[in-house]
Amino acid sequence: MAGQPYYDVDAAKKMLRWLKPKLRKLEEFGLKGRNAMEKYDLDTADELSGKIQEILEAVRKRGIIIRDQETTLVDFPAVINNIPAYLCWKTDEKDIAYWHYADEGFAGRKKINGNERILSYL
Repeated sequence: MAGQPYYDVDAAKKMLRWLKPKLRKLEEFGLKGRNAMEKYDLDTADELSGKIQEILEAVRKRGIIIRDQETTLVDFPAVINNIPAYLCWKTDEKDIAYWHYADEGFAGRKKINGNERILSYL
């Protein structure tokens, strides 16, 4: 993909359908990897680490940012009201319903109300 993608709400929701199974695999591989390390099964741990890296690279190539793997906080780059921003989603949320400007971070989350001008450059 050439250049940085910017998502609108519809594009981010479509990408979320692709992303959710990847996040489940990250969690699964992470648990298995920790178990392998506890058993000193370094070959298995190394193999799982490679699988995790493959998923993270696929996510990164789409411009998606996993901010926190504990709470699974995910940002989709966006341009909102002509300002760099992120569409923001957590795994315990049903859908993408929040956004924040790039310089505000999670503390600046706002509910999407439909009045935002969200541009898409995919």
